[in-house]
Amino acid sequence: MQRSERGGGWIGWLIFFLLIFGFRFLPPVANWLTQVTGITITVPMLIIAFAVLAVVASIGSSLARAAGRAGNGGQPGMPPSLPVPPQPSAPPKPASSPWPPTPPSTSLPRARLPSGQEQLPKPPRFEPIIDPRILAAGIAGLLILGAVALYVLVVAGALP
Repeated sequence: MQRSERGGGWIGWLIFFLLIFGFRFLPPVANWLTQVTGITITVPMLIIAFAVLAVVASIGSSLARAAGRAGNGGQPGMPPSLPVPPQPSAPPKPASSPWPPTPPSTSLPRARLPSGQEQLPKPPRFEPIIDPRILAAGIAGLLILGAVALYVLVVAGALP
């Protein structure tokens, strides 16, 4: 799946860098904000504030993108500066004829149904994204790794 519009992934990168480098710069920022405002501001309060701002920015950019599409006539692929080409007009009607008009012929063959029976399409099949065998092997592997880790902690004396 390709992204048709660019610039929507900055929020993810901001959260990524906040998680990686936040422990370095958030405590001094919290201390500075406490001194400036006089209100006690902690690091968890800053993390919650950043998360709320990220959600608000994400919703705002989604609404702006939707408004841009609505102003573009609902066509996400066309920029708003290009004019829409005019629709071709209907061919002129011929002079009145005693015979009814014939529908335009197509070169595609028509499907013939047996004696008035309609064939309905088959119901859609569920196709899982992850193969169930691989999922089961992954869960079993996690359980085995958890058991090994628990055994190591018990043998090392970390757990009674």
